[in-house]
Amino acid sequence: MNFSARTEITKRDSLLSFFHETQQDNLDFLGNDVRVVFWSYDLKTGKWLVTGRMEQLFGYSHDELAQFDFLGSLLVPKEEEAATSLLSFIKKQVPIDIEYELTKKDGTVIWVKTKGNPVFDSNKNLLRYNGVSRDITDKVLKQQELAENALHFQTLLEKSAQAVYISQDGKYQYATEQMAELTGYSVSELIGMSFDCILDDESIKVSVQRAQAFLKGEKLESQEITIVRKDKSKRIAELRSSLVTYKSQPALMGTLLDVTQKKQALERANHLAYHDTLTELPNRNLFFKQFEPFLASAQKSQIQVALLFIKLNQLQTINETFGHSAGDAVIKEAGIKMKELTSEDGFTGRYGDDEFVIYFPYASQEEVQGLANGIIQDLPHTLSSDVKVKPTIGISLFPEHGNDADTLLRFADIAMYQSKLTENSEWGYRFYTSDMMEKVLRTNKLTHDLQKGIELNQFHLVYQPKVWLASGKLEGVEALLRWEHPNYGNISPIEFIPLAEKSGHIIEIGEWVLEKALQDIKALDLPLTLNVNISMRQLLQPSFTDKVKSLVEKRAFPPNHLNLEITESVVMFDIEQTIEKLLELKNLGIKISLDDFGTGFSSLSYLTILPIDCLKIDRSFISRIKENPLEKKLLQNIISGAHDLNMEVVAEGIETEEQAQILRSFSCAKAQGYYFSKPLPFPQLLKYVFSER
Repeated sequence: MNFSARTEITKRDSLLSFFHETQQDNLDFLGNDVRVVFWSYDLKTGKWLVTGRMEQLFGYSHDELAQFDFLGSLLVPKEEEAATSLLSFIKKQVPIDIEYELTKKDGTVIWVKTKGNPVFDSNKNLLRYNGVSRDITDKVLKQQELAENALHFQTLLEKSAQAVYISQDGKYQYATEQMAELTGYSVSELIGMSFDCILDDESIKVSVQRAQAFLKGEKLESQEITIVRKDKSKRIAELRSSLVTYKSQPALMGTLLDVTQKKQALERANHLAYHDTLTELPNRNLFFKQFEPFLASAQKSQIQVALLFIKLNQLQTINETFGHSAGDAVIKEAGIKMKELTSEDGFTGRYGDDEFVIYFPYASQEEVQGLANGIIQDLPHTLSSDVKVKPTIGISLFPEHGNDADTLLRFADIAMYQSKLTENSEWGYRFYTSDMMEKVLRTNKLTHDLQKGIELNQFHLVYQPKVWLASGKLEGVEALLRWEHPNYGNISPIEFIPLAEKSGHIIEIGEWVLEKALQDIKALDLPLTLNVNISMRQLLQPSFTDKVKSLVEKRAFPPNHLNLEITESVVMFDIEQTIEKLLELKNLGIKISLDDFGTGFSSLSYLTILPIDCLKIDRSFISRIKENPLEKKLLQNIISGAHDLNMEVVAEGIETEEQAQILRSFSCAKAQGYYFSKPLPFPQLLKYVFSER
């Protein structure tokens, strides 16, 4: 073999002449493709015979190519191992098949695939190698790109919080470590496993239906499924699927997000929303949610329904004498006893602090009287309190007294107070009658006059200052609505706000209140916080967030100085929708306060899932801290708990320096109340503000 440093190279411009001279037949002609070069190497003479495209492929002229050790320097100049391998093919006299990088004259690096076959004479002596070298740069780069993309995709999958799998024919072909963690099986165990091995029966049906839908080209939203782990425990996961191609075959790729804790939190929140934390009985929210459908069903079936509104008298005395723990024990025992006395198809719930409601289907009025008498006679003897607790009961009947929950509850409430006023020791209960209508007539009159009040500007705002407890300096104001009725005089918001809620006027009134308050406080041109109360019907309007945003922009009011107050009843009406609405408002920069904390079934536990910035402690709570050490300690714990949740605390109804001092010692930062200032009309607020300065 002649491997000289200088090489004799003969060029053939025609492929046909090249193939004829090198005795190659039946080749797949590639024409003048610059990326393909045919060559023949004569081992005796060391001469190379190449096609004319050699110059374009390597970038060297014919004369320049003749200066190279063609085999050792040009064909494989970049990789020593490849060069050694190519020479080893020739030395071993075996076919050549190798891929390698080389550098063209202009410095460009390309990938080349070289294949060659040895040619022997009749005595099996090696004469030459005939071969082809082909530029495969595009192919290699594409493969590298695909490999990089695959690696990137693999990295994304492995770093994702979601479990990812790919399945074909109902069996897992690919799974991430997160999938293994979610199911309790290892990745190797999952591969080849049927999907129904890790799902409950209902989820198997869902998965089959989704697979069929995707094969039909349908698009599906995410769905929740139940994962049965290897240890038989269960997890709830949110499933999203898409149709993909995996190893050249159709496949389903799914992502699973473990939402077990989220579901449990929502279930806990839902339970808190609809159940009393002390007695575990249904609360007023569940009462309203179930009573209307119950009445609708009763109307269809022509069944009579009785509603009992029950108040436990002397409970306040028990709380003041023996402490709230004793009062709580009485409430729990009363709830248990009333539930025992109520028929299985009835409802027993705690409506308020010392109030309960019961409804049930009845056949005769004597049946209703029997339950009322049973509660009045049996309840006092089953309670552990030394103070005699006497229930007072008001009763309304469906359909005799009304056809809806609000009417029946209102009539039962009226009847209960009439019973309490008469102090009838023989009965202790009263059925609603038409002569109890005075209050109802006033209510109807006020409801009717609400629209006139709006049109005739009978509503006005007053502003109660809110101060820093440490310095007494003004921090902000709360806008409060007042109604000066032409016949009844000043109407309490406690009376007319519920009427506005029920009639729907609260939407128009609430929008006026917000815009008027923004206008007034903006006019002060001071960095004051403005607190405005919003109702349930306002908050749950689909367009409420947009309306607030529009008014804030219209009045050029800084959103971070606006604090919207909601009550506990608003929160517990529909906690999921409430959270969604509150988050929308917070995204605008608006703060959210929970008002009147301590008046209902307040619990710090549900505050952990609500986007609340500030907790406002009700005046009724503040008024009791001096007389009751237990309530004082409870107040301190509430303030501390709120701070732990990164919430501000505002104490309402401060009337004495002693109360203010106690709250300062509890690290309560802000307060409002008559001790600092009564609610002021805007002109008086101006004087107050500038006197502070």
